Amino acid sequence: MSLLFITQHYHPSKGGMAESCDRIVRNFRKHKADVHVIHFTNKRKKFRTEAAVQGSYTAVPVYNSEEFTLNLAFQFIEGLSILEDVKYIVVFGGHLPIVLGPILSKCLEKPLVTFIRGNDFDEAIFSKRREALLYTLKESKYIFTVTSEKKDKITKLIQHPDVYFTHNGIDCNLWQPAKSQLKRIDTLKSSSEERKRIVIVGQLKAKKGILEFSTTFSVFSHKEEYEIWMVGDIEASTKEYIDQLDITVRFFSFVNKNELITFYHAADIVLIPSFYDGMPNVLLEAGASKNLIIGSNVGGIKDVIEHEKDGFLFNPLKPSSLLEILTKVHRLDQEAKNEISNRLFDKISNEYTEEKEITNYLNKLQV
Repeated sequence: MSLLFITQHYHPSKGGMAESCDRIVRNFRKHKADVHVIHFTNKRKKFRTEAAVQGSYTAVPVYNSEEFTLNLAFQFIEGLSILEDVKYIVVFGGHLPIVLGPILSKCLEKPLVTFIRGNDFDEAIFSKRREALLYTLKESKYIFTVTSEKKDKITKLIQHPDVYFTHNGIDCNLWQPAKSQLKRIDTLKSSSEERKRIVIVGQLKAKKGILEFSTTFSVFSHKEEYEIWMVGDIEASTKEYIDQLDITVRFFSFVNKNELITFYHAADIVLIPSFYDGMPNVLLEAGASKNLIIGSNVGGIKDVIEHEKDGFLFNPLKPSSLLEILTKVHRLDQEAKNEISNRLFDKISNEYTEEKEITNYLNKLQV
């Protein structure tokens, strides 16, 4: 038995969704489940299928017309020789898979499974894409979400009996620095001229709370003792706004995993100021790196962090909430900070493993 995994987020695409999709597919295959990935991508101009251990990878080109893209994708997939052994059609994030998934499921007479991550629900549910999302959810045999908040919302919206909260997983060993990286970490630390480093990692977009955080931080009474490091892609208008604030900010372009490890281990605080989110990989990566984390009280962030025990949560709609937490963290001594970050590390290393993540899926899907 095998899975047909339809996604817009898979290697070589960047971002947390692509990393999560790659991890889940890899672990399904590790457990001897064949996974055939159908990847909508604008990196390829032609359909291309490549064999893989325990499955295959097919690049599906994205054209200017959504309707044209989906029609060609349907015809191509319908002709694949592997369909007879497919047990489930799996939709993993992105609008195109959400539209295509239920159509394929009906026509191929294969049950549909939908993985809800973050923006695929948070933004679609309040947009013109809502009906397509709700239709796909209603037609799904199983729905998996990465936050308890989304599980509750979906259950209330469509009264579905099989919605499951299944957290992300991580291998903490992979986020420890190698000896060869220690010099780079020391260099990064020394570059901040004795200021403490607050690091923000990811797609630096407005919905991630970057502008509101920067504005609020500009009135933080101890701001001169800190540097903000923003690591990831950022729009020119967002950068221009932040640059005119009276705060010390350094911008770093999107980095690979090996480089990201050095930023985590050079950080004093990792901050996640999202207005809404799934369970961001940054949260688990930073926790696996024994960082002190300040995060907004939304989505999977509040599923992982217990406020003031193993991290700190704030209301992203109330600047005073963030200022209160920044002040509280500023007053902590290093021993107290280490105790908090160590508690989070212990939680993640024991409860948020890749093996527990994939076992949750395997137990339900029986593949």
